[in-house]
Amino acid sequence: MLGKRRASAAALAGLCLAALSVAGCGSADGTDAASPTPTDPEETTVTTTATNASTADVTDVAVRGTTLHVEQRGDGPPLLLIHGGGEDAAMLSAQADDLAAAGYRVITYDRRGTGASGRDNWPGNGTDQHADDAAALLTALDEAPAVIVGVSSGGAVALAVAARDPDAVSRIVACEPPALGVVPGAEQMNAEIMAPVDAHLAAHPGDYVGAQALLLTAILGFPVAADDPAFAAARVNAEPMIRDEPAVTLRASAPGELDGVPITLAIGSAPNDAVGAAAAGLAELLGHDPVTVEGDHEVYLADPTVLTGIVVAVGAP
Repeated sequence: MLGKRRASAAALAGLCLAALSVAGCGSADGTDAASPTPTDPEETTVTTTATNASTADVTDVAVRGTTLHVEQRGDGPPLLLIHGGGEDAAMLSAQADDLAAAGYRVITYDRRGTGASGRDNWPGNGTDQHADDAAALLTALDEAPAVIVGVSSGGAVALAVAARDPDAVSRIVACEPPALGVVPGAEQMNAEIMAPVDAHLAAHPGDYVGAQALLLTAILGFPVAADDPAFAAARVNAEPMIRDEPAVTLRASAPGELDGVPITLAIGSAPNDAVGAAAAGLAELLGHDPVTVEGDHEVYLADPTVLTGIVVAVGAP
């Protein structure tokens, strides 16, 4: 049971490590953690609202009953870059710039419920809601089919696009997806690790920052206070991390549903237990081994060129 708990914690870590790599790793001095204190249809249109001071055109796109915050860069074949948990489009700007420099029209966006995007009808049905948003966004921008690159839980979303709307996709690159739906017993493990978080929210409704502190404490193995300045970046998206991300990882992949699209699975050389287990299950479904890159879960943040290297190496159009 301890091994299962560790695997589940590692999977949840995959949802937020990217945010933590920007914020730092918090205090690990072994002191006791204080209890978290409660903190006080279908029209699709595109509206240009601003232009980034660097290279991105920033647009608001009305998709499936909500508005998505979108950034676009470069010229060439379309490439949709989907962020992971605790991230948003702005956090992947360096990666988007590098992909654009390699000759792609790069589209990044804040997923529904995150960052500057709307929260209408959110959270919905987990991965599938985000996948349908991604496909609808490409249609709205007249950029389908596109290469879709998803990082961390964004990789799980990308795989769901391939399953649900393969005509929107020319190729999938899923980088370190914690796709626990292919791991037996994942739902029960997830429920166990989330139990103290759910209990906190029952006692303190709406205190997602406090709930996030409990989750991070469980994930990282040392006390994390709700006001720890090292986790400020992670707190920005505390609510979607708690309300949405755990469900995003649990979508099951049926045999054959990923057969219609070229898919590249990429993992770091030192994946955590859950990403490693998910990669093994996905490799069996796909019929080929993943591409391995040197680094850990958030290697794509530490080195913005990593994603470009993978995309170019697999010959994405």
